[in-house]
Amino acid sequence: MKIQNLFKKPSKKLVLTVALVSANFYSLFAQIDAQIEEWREVVDSTLDAAIALFAVVGGFLVFFQYMQGNEQAQKNLIRLVIGVGVFAIAKLLVEVLI
Repeated sequence: MKIQNLFKKPSKKLVLTVALVSANFYSLFAQIDAQIEEWREVVDSTLDAAIALFAVVGGFLVFFQYMQGNEQAQKNLIRLVIGVGVFAIAKLLVEVLI
């Protein structure tokens, strides 16, 4: 069978083969997409927990330092804000890229 003949009038076997291959690829891509979505949810929830833990613990530590009159409290507050910002940027990148 010549290649030119395939394009003129495709046989039923060729159409069926293409349809089956397309269905298999669709099934494979659906499984991969589901796995990536599952991983994204895990990473997203982990980052949420990390941000909350970092903010709450850091906030209490800075608050207690302020209450004790510690001079480092202001610097630690700035570090806390920067740290929460870094976690938030990481979460944003996960939302955008994955």
